[in-house]
Amino acid sequence: MDFRDEQTAGDPTPVDHALDQLGVAVDHLVKVVEDGGLDHYDNAGLVGFLQSFERLRNRLPLVDHQAITHGDGRGLPDALTQPSMLRVLMQVLRLSPGEASRRVLAAETCPGRVGMTGQPLPPLRPHLAAAQRAGMVSAEQVDIVARALQKVDRAGFDPQEIDAGEELLTGFAGTFGTKDLKGLAARVVEAIDPDGTLPGDRLSADRRHLTLRRCGDGMYAGEFRLTGSLGAKLTALLQPLARPRIDTIPRPDGTPQQQEVDERTYGQRTHDALEEVCDQVLQTGAVAGVGGTPTTVIITVALEDLLARLGHGTTSDGTLIPVPDVLTMADEADIIPAVMNHTGAVLELGRTRRIASAAQTHALIARDHGCSFPACDRPPEWCERHHIVAWLEGGATDLDNLTLLCRYHHHNFAARGWRCRLNTERLPEWLPPRWVDRDQQPMINSRIIAHLESWRRRRRRHPNTAVRVRT
Repeated sequence: MDFRDEQTAGDPTPVDHALDQLGVAVDHLVKVVEDGGLDHYDNAGLVGFLQSFERLRNRLPLVDHQAITHGDGRGLPDALTQPSMLRVLMQVLRLSPGEASRRVLAAETCPGRVGMTGQPLPPLRPHLAAAQRAGMVSAEQVDIVARALQKVDRAGFDPQEIDAGEELLTGFAGTFGTKDLKGLAARVVEAIDPDGTLPGDRLSADRRHLTLRRCGDGMYAGEFRLTGSLGAKLTALLQPLARPRIDTIPRPDGTPQQQEVDERTYGQRTHDALEEVCDQVLQTGAVAGVGGTPTTVIITVALEDLLARLGHGTTSDGTLIPVPDVLTMADEADIIPAVMNHTGAVLELGRTRRIASAAQTHALIARDHGCSFPACDRPPEWCERHHIVAWLEGGATDLDNLTLLCRYHHHNFAARGWRCRLNTERLPEWLPPRWVDRDQQPMINSRIIAHLESWRRRRRRHPNTAVRVRT
């Protein structure tokens, strides 16, 4: 919609006149250029034209700054039922989140400001603002410098050092391209905030931050600076879970066989360890509002894609997640099937039991005592409930189709060629791939066997006493 068409009739404003004149000037320039006007330049003249036109282009964001600031001040987001000017730009101008964010940050950084009592204040980044007004820096360069300085523009950092860093980077922007400017900006920020400094406790706490942003490929990126106490806590949680996994599987003849070494990088292991900690927190229900299920992400996916294990699911914020990852996330989640017509209207809404109940989980703990994969010693508190026959393939959520697996084995056993089944004693046993055991003799976790033998000894000593498992 063109909102100018919705205005009531009235005399054109000075801004309307200026905008019309700009349009006429641009039309004239385009016509002259298209009619061969550039033929009059030699190479040096053509380069000069490109530079002059670029300086003009670099000045156009000055208009954006004022429009965004004015819109925010008059409550335009509320009038359009949007939470912020960023969302207004995305809706009205159909900008990407990244481009809208860049324009909003520039509007907060470069134009002059007004104080609480109405007195004029200089721009937050005066050197950068002056260079943009002269057309010497592009909108992309402004964004690089502004975002870099944001990292140190907090309590505990010297404002004079930040100002000197801004002046230096603004000068670099007139000489270097964006790739080099990013590297120089990182070095300037590092000089303002050198590693190894020991600020006071209050200054250190004021510098704490953690930011996450969604990337175009559906992943998340961010940065953080943690207090010493949080860093120590996080390290204590992640280090044990991030150690390389080396599965040592006993051969049928009793000699040890070492399976393949964990091929994940250190960064990948630490990532997986953090996800395991998050799963554990969500499973316990210790965080208000998550309902005690390990995954509380709302994902919509077509049934045919789910059955074919193709395509993507869509989260409530629009993130696309490959269907195999959706199935991984949903392995212990409640699934609510919804039948919709071609317009997306819900015709039928049901609910089916996919996640094991608390009583079933207690029974699994009493039977498996932890991860049931051979030789794994991960305790039940760090295990997930696995359907031996996949739920989508008709597998029931009952004890004869469930076993406990740690997150690592839960997400890696199939790729390695292992299969699980329940034996005649209703215990989970694992069939190794042929490259581990040519005869594929079934294996049972030694912990399960030890508990079973202990139970049998108690039964032999006290044949008339029922064994009660306390949970």
